[in-house]
Amino acid sequence: MSTIEPASSEPASSESTTRSLPCVHCGLATPCGEGTDPQTVFCCNGCLGAYQLIHGWGLDDFYALRDQVSSTAPDQVRSDVTRFNEFDREEFLGRSKPVDQPDGRKLSNLAIHGLHCGACAWLIENAAGRTPGWESARVKMSDHTVCVSYNPVEIPLSRIAALLSKLGYEVAPLTEVPDQHFWIENRRLLTNIAVAGFCAANAMWIAIGLYAGEAWGIAESHRIYLRAFGTVLGIVAVVFPGRTFFAGAMAAIRTRTPHMDLPVALGLSVGTLAGAVNAVTGRGEVYFDSLAVLVFLLLLGRWIQFRQQHRAAQSVDLLMRITPQHARRVNRDGTNDLVPWQRLTTDDQVLVLAGESIPVDGKVLSGDSMIDRSLLTGESRGVAVTEGDSVAAGTVNLMRPIEISVDAIGQETRIGKVMQSVEAAAITKTPIVQLADRIGGVFVVTVTLLALATFLFWSKESVSVAMGNATSLLIVACPCALALATPLAIAVAIGRSAKRRILVRDGQTLQHLSRGDTIWFDKTGTLTEGRMRAEFVHGNRDAFAVAASVEAHCVHPIAEAIVRAAKQQGLVIFDQAELCGIEVGGVVGRCDGRGVYIGSLGFLRSNDVTIDTAMLDAINRCLDHGTTPVVVAIDGQAEAVLTVTDNIKPDAIRTISELTKRGWQVGMLSGDHPAIVDRVAETLGISKENALGGLSPEDKLECIKKAQPGQVVMVGDGANDAAALAAADVGIAVRGGAEVSLQAAPVFISSGHLGSIVELIDGAKRTRWLIIATFAVSLGYNVVAVALAMTGYISPLVAAVLMPISSVSVLALTLLCPIFGKQSS
Repeated sequence: MSTIEPASSEPASSESTTRSLPCVHCGLATPCGEGTDPQTVFCCNGCLGAYQLIHGWGLDDFYALRDQVSSTAPDQVRSDVTRFNEFDREEFLGRSKPVDQPDGRKLSNLAIHGLHCGACAWLIENAAGRTPGWESARVKMSDHTVCVSYNPVEIPLSRIAALLSKLGYEVAPLTEVPDQHFWIENRRLLTNIAVAGFCAANAMWIAIGLYAGEAWGIAESHRIYLRAFGTVLGIVAVVFPGRTFFAGAMAAIRTRTPHMDLPVALGLSVGTLAGAVNAVTGRGEVYFDSLAVLVFLLLLGRWIQFRQQHRAAQSVDLLMRITPQHARRVNRDGTNDLVPWQRLTTDDQVLVLAGESIPVDGKVLSGDSMIDRSLLTGESRGVAVTEGDSVAAGTVNLMRPIEISVDAIGQETRIGKVMQSVEAAAITKTPIVQLADRIGGVFVVTVTLLALATFLFWSKESVSVAMGNATSLLIVACPCALALATPLAIAVAIGRSAKRRILVRDGQTLQHLSRGDTIWFDKTGTLTEGRMRAEFVHGNRDAFAVAASVEAHCVHPIAEAIVRAAKQQGLVIFDQAELCGIEVGGVVGRCDGRGVYIGSLGFLRSNDVTIDTAMLDAINRCLDHGTTPVVVAIDGQAEAVLTVTDNIKPDAIRTISELTKRGWQVGMLSGDHPAIVDRVAETLGISKENALGGLSPEDKLECIKKAQPGQVVMVGDGANDAAALAAADVGIAVRGGAEVSLQAAPVFISSGHLGSIVELIDGAKRTRWLIIATFAVSLGYNVVAVALAMTGYISPLVAAVLMPISSVSVLALTLLCPIFGKQSS
């Protein structure tokens, strides 16, 4: 496909012959060289962009219609594209600076103004799919932002911004004050409501005068004057504050995407046209009092929805729930002020008292303390920090006050970046969301056809009645709540789970968890404490010291237990020991020139280690007592047997029992000896058939695959069980840190409490029922409202009052529903 470029605006050289050809889009005479193809002449990039948009969407009939209406071109054309050129400058974009992706695409998050319902999001996302180079758009209704993914080689960000403007939505870079765009949009809506309210109030007073005149008599000149003045007020209300509905309708027509503004604009157009005709002819009703009040009530309902959505956005702001919203900024004179974290800069210093959460990423300037880093790293014990050490937002200062220099705030912090990946789940299009979108589109088309049928049916009685009933139908049948119900319920559920330290990365996870099937648990560190205790059982104690010397170079719960036990017994840790390798079932090392193998019986046998009868007896005694035997071999000969025990978590038995009651089939996958696994399973109430031991990571993965199809959940370590967690329909990580765990599993329980799994499953079920309930309410409301409008039981004014009720009902049900019990908020 050849590339079409706009004609150059530079003067032609004296050697070249020039001529003027009309711009393909606007018709403006454009200088170009001899031999130029007339079909490639564009006066500016604005006309080129408009032509590509119209041609790409198959709307070329526009040009035929234009030529029929007017045979002359406009005298001058203003290119709107140039005002969007700033979007290609990183300095202008600030926080909206595009982020490079591995495949060459770019992502940019922008604030977007003019959104009012799910249909708006739907329209923008459809436009992205129809535009070459614009890969996708994800609209987040809760905070009025859009994430655009595009190929910079094919389309610049400025052209996307221009296209969104044509659709009736203005985009702007994100600001340091997250609520700024909300207040701008709020002010715009209130201004429109004020103008509409002024027109409606005065139009109603004029209508009262006309009605009184009909009853008591009125001079014809006064009657004409009042009708004319009322007509002007009605037209002002429809054309100025009511233009937002027509902008949405035109955008729907351009993109061939059904939009709720389409029937509203059609209803206003029918009423305005009929009223204007009656005003000019002096016969019939002018309707402009009703139209002005109608616009006022529609805008008022839209504003109520807008405010409720902002409240919903605050309820799902995950970063707000994890980190403090204020910080003690240290002044130059040594005093400190409590300020919102948004006002901090990288030049500031903050004071964090004992027991407070750290609000920023930075370095300790003064003070010594201990911090709890469990949210980020999974460490259950406090970590000492002193001057020069780095600390992260979301961690907790445990002991003494510390001063911190600010390196990053908000979404630029480590936890902020994690929360961004989690918040993306709030706009994930799960199958039920896609179903709601499809129903919403069909509903808009159906309503428009039903309005036409209603007009034709009632026109036999009276054109005035027919028009009123059709207008009522177009106004009251708003599919906004249908599009709003599901994503809002998912967003609120994710936000409330985050408050309970349960991070959900994928919205579809809630759907899987709402239907009970099979759930597998890793044993060590998941069902058990993960803090092991080692004891010497049999053999040479010097071998115990050698084992501790090698294990000192390994980071693993069993290694830590062996080293800790050796130190407690006063054994010498040899400096010359080294760790040569970590394999499935054990480790290989060297100490003082001797080869050392430490691990399970199977591991030692696979390495041709000789094990005498006394050693085998000691191993069997460990297994009989339900503990894990660890064999130490030096130079190919088993020298000592150690035992490692790991206590079961206090809430493990209750969690397994609760899951079984809820219909889940519970199983256990472990790399530990099968006899140990059986003993733990018996304690927990898990059947032996579902307690599998001696498994490698590959074996665990195979077990997960065999259990599918069906809803399969895997609960384990975010790092050690990564393959099994990723292969399951839902992976739940209960150990490790948020950054690593959320890469392997869509759910991370930062508290490590198994009871949170039951909470999450119950919350998922309530979320599913909430979606069904809100979906039924919105769909049932629309069906009843349409029936009432078709049968003539509601007027356009009543329709305008009823229209926002469905959306407000959905918002109220969602925000008031106790998804995680009475304590959630």
